[in-house]
Parts: sequence; C-alpha cells; structure tokens
Amino acid sequence: MLTDRRFQEHYSFLFTAFNIFQRREILLRTSMKVKRSSFDTFAANLAEISPETVHRVTERVSRGDTNTANTDAERQVLRLLKEVNVITTHVPGSASSRKAMRNEIRALQIDQGLPSFFITINPADVYNPVV
Repeated sequence: MLTDRRFQEHYSFLFTAFNIFQRREILLRTSMKVKRSSFDTFAANLAEISPETVHRVTERVSRGDTNTANTDAERQVLRLLKEVNVITTHVPGSASSRKAMRNEIRALQIDQGLPSFFITINPADVYNPVV
C-alpha cells in the first residue's frame, strides 16, 4: 500500500490535492450573511438583478476593478456586494477558519491559563510519509 512513494515525494502533488479539496469545501460550505434590518430590501434588490449583470460585475471584480459600473444595475450589484459578508469558517485553511482557531486558542488560554511549554513539530511535507 505505501510502497509506491511517487505521490508522497512529488513536489507539488500535496499542494494541488489540498487546493482541490479546499475549492470543493468552499463550494459546499460558504454562506452569505446580511444584517437582519436590511434583509428585505436586499432580497428585493437581488431579485431585480439579472444573472448576466452579476456575471459582468464579478468578472470585473476578479480583475481587480471594484469601482467601475457602467449601468445602474451594475451600481446596484456593487452596493449589494458591500452589504454581504461571506462566511467561510468551516473551510480549512481559509482566513475565517484561522481566525476561529485563534479565538479558540485564546479562549483556552483564558480558561486554562497560558501554556508553560509549547512546541510545534513540523516534518518536511514533501519527504515525510507521515504527512
């Protein structure tokens, strides 16, 4: 079973596999959050926008242009993007999951006190079969 070490020692296989896993988790576990007070207007405005307009704006935003809007509908999409918070706490390796882990460590420190001895062992992820 572990006699074939090609995948364990390949320089980029682990990163590619983790990237595929993380993209899948993002698709399955990402959710959006809107303030309760503005939810009704947000839902009504979102229902008025066509998918093509959203696609044009997302293409522009993915290229780094977050301010340009050619039509009123595109301006409305940009306003709605500012009202939405993306929640990715359950996606391993995301900024939200790292923040949640830091908060958990802080809570443990408050409850149990500061650790007197803390060590992290990190084997080489390319050459070690354990990783």
